[in-house]
Order: sequence, then structure tokens, then C-alpha cells
Amino acid sequence: MTEERLAKRGRRAGRLWIVPPGLTAAGEPFEGHRVLEEVSGGLGVALWQVTRDVDLWSTTAPEGRVRLFASGQGRRRRERMAALGTLRELRLPLETIGRALESRSRHAGAQVTRACEAVSRWAEKQGLPRTALAFAQSAALATPEQPGPAYEVGQLARRNAEYRRAETWFRRALGLARRARDWRYYGLACLGLGTVNLERGDVRAARNWFLRALRIGRRHALWDVRPQAMHDLFCIAVAHGLDDEAEGWAWRAFRAYGRRHPRLVDLASDVARFWLRHERYDEALRVFRAVLNHVDRVAEQRVVVASMARAAAGLGDRRAFAAMWSETWRLVDEHPDHDAVAQALVALAEGAAVLGDPDRGQLAATHALRVATQHDEPEHRAAAEQVLGSLRTVRMGVSTAPPRPEPGEERDVPDLAAELVDALSVDLLAGVSI
Repeated sequence: MTEERLAKRGRRAGRLWIVPPGLTAAGEPFEGHRVLEEVSGGLGVALWQVTRDVDLWSTTAPEGRVRLFASGQGRRRRERMAALGTLRELRLPLETIGRALESRSRHAGAQVTRACEAVSRWAEKQGLPRTALAFAQSAALATPEQPGPAYEVGQLARRNAEYRRAETWFRRALGLARRARDWRYYGLACLGLGTVNLERGDVRAARNWFLRALRIGRRHALWDVRPQAMHDLFCIAVAHGLDDEAEGWAWRAFRAYGRRHPRLVDLASDVARFWLRHERYDEALRVFRAVLNHVDRVAEQRVVVASMARAAAGLGDRRAFAAMWSETWRLVDEHPDHDAVAQALVALAEGAAVLGDPDRGQLAATHALRVATQHDEPEHRAAAEQVLGSLRTVRMGVSTAPPRPEPGEERDVPDLAAELVDALSVDLLAGVSI
């Protein structure tokens, strides 16, 4: 090997990968404001103060942390935790955070990160997405050299439709993973960046990121990254209207996941939506019914139940549509968050329009339009406006309700649907969550 090649190899091996910072605030009047908005009373104040303390501690040099908090701050922090009473699931990680902030241990950062991640998971289960994001961000700041917590911030920011913040944290995770040669999080960060670009409408950039993730997954045998990349490439094919290619990626993703992978639920949901769009209502309804047994988040339940209503309407099943209509509204009315509300109500309105029921369609579409406008969801706002336009035709007396399929009329390609339903008929094993 020549001296020039040796020199180039040395430069590559010793290259310092630049890690960009993550965006920590997005239009808030002060840090933690969204926590106070989302969680009322003493609990909200306690959570806000914890995030403030953690972020201050994390951004202070270790030698300056000894005198960081005023005398008696630890005692007051413990009193606030005691006031939480029976919220044991929340109280334990918050107490861990308090002890770690007072500790001089070199492992304090890792302890803070794990405890903040526990609070973030609790908040997400409670339907508090902004609080979940705030604690995930605090977790990432406590261990700034780790790509995993940075990736989680990107994920939560993306789910909250904060795409600019999500991109910065995914790029940070990418840089940290590349520096540490952690190929799993490198691949996951590529997937995250692809998803952000896809949701922004930049399909070409999204496809490039997904292909990069697929190459990394194959090269390093990453069995969580590889099938997810195939799954995302299925979504790209759907977005491009490449139906045959989409079916191929769906089958490849299904086989790569295996029959017990927890991400199989997401694949089944996406494939069922694809079939719903192409009027393959029977396949879509069967798969959505199987998916419903595996979704815990209220937002996901709203979308699945409303999609079942839309499929039932396509089959002309008014009784099933009415049942799913009532259940969707219950999931909207009994929970304060607005995540996926507009999307679910648009599906209900579309189903009502198909069945020639303008009153129900007007109710759902009008509410969807109001929610989408308030929360800056242009795609769902446009969809609601389109349904409202179609309802004018229904009111003019032109019914679009479809006939029930005659025997033998159904599409004779139920293989993937049958495989998905069969795979979802058992409890999925705990696996890698991405």
C-alpha cells in the first residue's frame, strides 16, 4: 500500500465527526411553558421545575454543579415529590432525578437520563405529548454523547409535527452514532430523517434516506433497521402511486419483520390504509379489526376505528358503520388531546358521504376542518374541505352508497391480508421498538 493511501486511511480513521446541536425550543415564551399548559395544578408545576433543574444541571460543567442549586433546594424538591401522593409510577423516577442532581457520582448523568425517559414514557401513555417531549429532551441533555436519547427526542418531536426540531435531533443522533460507530442508531436516524422528509412532502429526499438505512441494515445485519427501511420504501411507493412495487415492498417487509415483531402492527395498518384507498374494503376491514387489538395509544385507536368505519361504508354495511361512528366519537370526546382527531373525523365524513348520509358527513367534516385549522394540519384541512364539497352532491339527491359485493365479486388476492390477520391473532413478543 502506498504512503498516500496510508495517509488517507489515517485521516479517515481520525476524522472528528461534527455533531450539530438539537433545537431545544420552538416558539415557547419560556422553557417548559408547554408542560405548564398541558398539565394543570401542582403536578404541572412540579414537572416543569424538574425539567428546568435537569436542563440547568446538564448544561453546567461538572465542576460548577456543586454550588448550582440554592441551599435547601434538595429538601424542597423532595417535598414536592411527596406531595404527588399516590402517583407512584411517576414519583419514583422523579425522586431518582432529585438524588442524582445532588450526587457527585460520575454515573449521575446516566441515572438522570433513565429517570427522565421513564417520565417521558409515562407522559406519552397519559396522552401528554408535550410533556413527554420535554422529558425526552432533558434525558438527551443529561447524556449528550449518547445517540439513543437524541433519537428519541427526534421521534417525539416528529409525532408532535415539530418537523424542524425533529430534523435537528435526528441529525444530532446521526452524528453521535457515526462518531461512536453505533450503526443501529445511525440506521434509525436515517429512517427518522426519511420520515420527516416524507411528511414534509419531499419524497425524493425521503427515499434516499430510506435507501441509505436499508444499505446500513444489510451491511451490519441490523434486523430492526432493515425491515423498517423496506416498510418505509413501501410507503414511498404508495406515495408515488406505484401499486405493484408497493405490494412487493409490503411482502418483503412482512417477511423481514417475521410473524412476532411488534412493528408488524404498523405495517399492517399502513397496508390496510393502502387497500382502503384502492377500495379493497374487505381486506382493509379484516386487517384493521386485527390491528385494533394491538394499539394502546388513543390517537392510534381513533384512526383505526374510523378507518374501519370507512371500510364498512365502502362495503355498504350501515350497521357496522354506525357502531364504529359512535366509538370514534367516544375516543374524541373522552380525551382532551387533539392528536389524529382531524384525520379520524375525515375518515368518518368520507364514510358518511359514501353511504349518502349528509347530516353525519357534515358534522364530522366540519369538526375535522375546525380542528385541522386550529392545529395547522393542512393535509387534513384540505381533505375535510373536499368531503364537504362532495356532500353537496349527496344533498342534491345523488346517492353514492355502494351495493354490497355479490358472491365471487371480491378481489381474489387475500393472501397478504390473511397472513397479516393470522400473525396478529397472537400476542406479539416484546422486541425492538423504533
